[in-house]
Amino acid sequence: MKRFLRRALALCLACVLVLSATACKKDSDKGSDSSNSNQNAAATNGKAGMEGWTKFAENVTLKIPVYDRGAGSNGVADVVNNDWTAWVQKNFGDAWNITVKYVPITRSDVLTDYALLAADKNLPTICAEYDYPKMTQWINDGYLVPYDMNQFKTVAPTYYSRMEGSGLLGMTKVGGQDYLAFGTRAYGFSTYTWATFYRLDWVKAAGYDKFPEKLSDQIECYKKIKALGLCDYPLGGTRVTGAGVDQNHGYRTYPQDETLWATTGDYNIPALSTEAQKRLLKVVNEEYNLGLIDPEFDLKEASDAQADFINGKCFQFGCYLSSTIATLESFYAENPNGEVGLMVCPGYVTDDKYGWSTAYRAGLNLGAYVGFSSMASDNEKLAAMMYLEWLAQPANLFTFQWGTEGKNFNYVDGNPVAISTEGMGHNSNVDYWMLVEAIKSIGNIDLDCKAISPQNLPKDFTADIIANYNGQLDVYNKGYANVDCYFATAIEAEADYAQTLYSKYEEYRTKLTKCAPSEFDALYDELSKKYLADGYQAVIDGRKAAFDAGNGTHLAK
Repeated sequence: MKRFLRRALALCLACVLVLSATACKKDSDKGSDSSNSNQNAAATNGKAGMEGWTKFAENVTLKIPVYDRGAGSNGVADVVNNDWTAWVQKNFGDAWNITVKYVPITRSDVLTDYALLAADKNLPTICAEYDYPKMTQWINDGYLVPYDMNQFKTVAPTYYSRMEGSGLLGMTKVGGQDYLAFGTRAYGFSTYTWATFYRLDWVKAAGYDKFPEKLSDQIECYKKIKALGLCDYPLGGTRVTGAGVDQNHGYRTYPQDETLWATTGDYNIPALSTEAQKRLLKVVNEEYNLGLIDPEFDLKEASDAQADFINGKCFQFGCYLSSTIATLESFYAENPNGEVGLMVCPGYVTDDKYGWSTAYRAGLNLGAYVGFSSMASDNEKLAAMMYLEWLAQPANLFTFQWGTEGKNFNYVDGNPVAISTEGMGHNSNVDYWMLVEAIKSIGNIDLDCKAISPQNLPKDFTADIIANYNGQLDVYNKGYANVDCYFATAIEAEADYAQTLYSKYEEYRTKLTKCAPSEFDALYDELSKKYLADGYQAVIDGRKAAFDAGNGTHLAK
């Protein structure tokens, strides 16, 4: 853990140096919050925090973004109009004469939605994202405006203190001005809240007592499952498209070349043309030609994969952990004698045959990036600061995250334990409270793992969740879990070519998956050249220019 703290502090320091050195264009067009401070007097009386708030004399409209993940997600059909949005209006909006309006943002197409809202001059008051490149692009495009940190500290001292306690205050500046605020993330280096569940009964039938640790053994396990007739296509398969797909950290050469890491190691755009991506896709090609992947994978969506798992047509599925996981509940209903396991990171493990390891993409102790719209009035931005402070109050945050006692959670030994997410939004309402923190945390990893373990199932997965966290901690502490390079300037080519590259990657990746193994190397070289010409070379060049100019973070030592 000491190593984690040292690396996190080093990364934060790097960000401070980078961000403070960067100049952003169009600042003169955006203005500053301090220019019309008299307009803010209507809702503050100089005292810090909510004690200093007074009701707005005239109604203020506050527009807040919320991810729309599709109608009916986790029982919430309308993400902008439900019991929780009404709760916010009643307990926050009505108290301060603020009309709270939630703005739906398509999770898979964030940039397009924000661009359309900007073109319509209707940006939400708060603009928020998990991806740093999007924020710098929005600053560059004039979507965001600097804010007065002294005002923010007075209006929202609880939120400010959370940033300060997580070491994030030095990262708020871009071009010497405060543009960004941050939600926090407990255990930021770990991805333990995401889990992959698998058919443990099939693994045992194939002669293993648990899911194998090495990739070679995993593939042998899949082959035996297929040979036993348990499943035609154990790995199933779905379309692979959009940001964040096919992350290649487990196929990289370590220690990493820093320039290669900075220019092609990004989460957002798949790194076709790199050796790491070639290793990854060569494994996928082998699995496809072994008959482990559904030949029609490119026609299937994530919901199809869940249905396939329930119906015994694939070996595994992944999801964020929650007290209620509908796919598991349906699985046990359909397969009362079935046995499910949770894949556990075994610590740092390598497999020389495939150039593979358990390395993964780590994060920082920050969650969502928050900015304030350049199209918002001073009072609207003040209302946004007030909302962040209200949301950060422990009682309000707890209610939003845990729901109603007796319905959504119970206290066990003085600690909340979730029992159902009925009536709550995606992943316990996370798309609403993500502005404050990325994952809910009691502050004790064992209790936090217990709190997100699915309930009312034949098996308790808590021990596996804890073991997975500890395995990831081992990988991190050994230096094989790195964050992406953070650029303090917009990479224009990313905005210009991202959507094209997502589409091209899906097309090329499908071809590389389905080709004969003897054709793979030549086809990879051919499609890599096309991908570079499609815009990826411009992205690489833009990142390198920014990195060479000192506008990027460095690999932690």
